[in-house]
Amino acid sequence: MNKKAGLVFSLLLFVFIVQAQLLWRISGNGLKAPSYLFGTHHLIPIQFLDSVPGLYKAFNDCDMVVGEMVMNSLDATAKIQRAAIMPDHIKMKDLLNDSDYVLVDNALKSAFKFGLKELSIMNPTMILTMYEMEIFKKTTGYTDDNQSDSYFQLVAAEKGKKVVGLETVDQQIEILFGNGSLQRQTDVLVESIRQKDSILTEIKKVNRLYKEGKINDLLELSNRRGNVIDMTDEEFEKLVDKRNINWINQLPNLMKESSCFVAVGALHLGGKNGLIKLLEKEGYKVKAITN
Repeated sequence: MNKKAGLVFSLLLFVFIVQAQLLWRISGNGLKAPSYLFGTHHLIPIQFLDSVPGLYKAFNDCDMVVGEMVMNSLDATAKIQRAAIMPDHIKMKDLLNDSDYVLVDNALKSAFKFGLKELSIMNPTMILTMYEMEIFKKTTGYTDDNQSDSYFQLVAAEKGKKVVGLETVDQQIEILFGNGSLQRQTDVLVESIRQKDSILTEIKKVNRLYKEGKINDLLELSNRRGNVIDMTDEEFEKLVDKRNINWINQLPNLMKESSCFVAVGALHLGGKNGLIKLLEKEGYKVKAITN
């Protein structure tokens, strides 16, 4: 291989590594010890973590685990369960026309053996989350109920590591159930059921992109517009960009205090407003862990 061809190959390899990566080392800017940033995804079996180079070493080397919120809390679970219930004066039948009510009811009965009569007090976002999870499990055989971010927090507690959340439970509830009006959430529920096959295909695509570490492709997919079920610009800004900015205001102090293993959704890593670029703008060196 001549020098020119070797240079081109090296550049292509560098682009691939930057694009296809879930674990990043954060150093410089006065840090006494490096911290690490890892992108999680809740529909990936825990066993997948074994295939991520350097992941467990990075986790073990850190004294603090930082997540989107502290998950292993009875108070958090109780608050989220209460937030998943509709306001007293509203039921799903108030938000659906007759044909859409039948559509949703039949879909839920097919998935769960019970329908809107039993779930009528649930928030449409919660109903959709439950429905998509159930059809994904039935289609793929996925059985892992442990999410990677909660897994790291559980292990951290066992090892005596400090666990910190970047958001409170109330902030997470606002993000989960306050993103759009109830009618908007209902419209997304109905259209998602109508497009069940496409939704399943997309979930599988997201999982494939995640396993390949293609964080920018994940971001591009989430930025798609034109379909009822796609996030609006306002919803995306609230769910991703604004949270990244809030987190970047907290991470420097946490990393200065202690070496941190930061585990947040992979969608928050890539792009010009992602945590990697924001950390670099703050003066940190952020490097992909490749072996």
